[in-house]
Amino acid sequence: MSEGIKIFLSVGTICNDQQEKFVQNIEKHLQENGIIPQTLGRTYFSSQQPLIAIRDLMANKCYGTIVLAFENMHLIEAIEKRGSPEESRWQAVNLPTVWNQLEALMAYMMDYPLLVIVEKNLKYEGLLESGYDWYVKKVNLEDDILTDPEFVGMFADWVQRVQDFHLFWVESSTEQDTPIGQFPPIAQNPLVNLRQILADRFSPGDLETLCFDLDIPYEDLSGDEHRLKSLHLVQHLDRTNRIDELIKVGQVIRPDITWSLT
Repeated sequence: MSEGIKIFLSVGTICNDQQEKFVQNIEKHLQENGIIPQTLGRTYFSSQQPLIAIRDLMANKCYGTIVLAFENMHLIEAIEKRGSPEESRWQAVNLPTVWNQLEALMAYMMDYPLLVIVEKNLKYEGLLESGYDWYVKKVNLEDDILTDPEFVGMFADWVQRVQDFHLFWVESSTEQDTPIGQFPPIAQNPLVNLRQILADRFSPGDLETLCFDLDIPYEDLSGDEHRLKSLHLVQHLDRTNRIDELIKVGQVIRPDITWSLT
């Protein structure tokens, strides 16, 4: 841990000073948390073709991925699905680099802990949309994302999963013994299992009822999205040493779910 854990940082070609400043702030924040970002053409260089170089970098040297998606192309006017019944017209469309999509997909296929940060007012599609197994944070580049409570919570959760992934890899295998891109299963932070139960198996109404049973004001949970409220509930119960209480209450109201820390 003293030398830091390497992760893959997906960043397209920087187009302006604002984007560069944002990337530098993220890189610095990662390093301050013991995480060393690796980006092809920025901090890591290879004579191989880009896809091969990225695959090798991810599979052999990194233990997580962050995608930074910025405006790479601005279309004054565009037509989507031209000639079809679903044809639609767009004006002032901002698109990220396609490499963000490719690198997010590669990370997902390798079961990496994945965090996606996208500039606001992009055309969100594919793996840069919300609703998947990873957190998507939309930002204004001029804002200080590092003081945003939602980002702080999700970043801490992502860092923990990266550390767990790295630890399990170090204890279970060696890079020489495993083919490229074939990692052992992720050893999840036990609290992640509880967070996923609340996010995936509980509706917002169910979560509000659970908070009532635990004597925790639902409205005090920060975040607008259900997954964020699930995360912050688990974090609050962990800080107050009440995880065992969550499991006991959960077993009573939802006996169909396997409640455990494993």
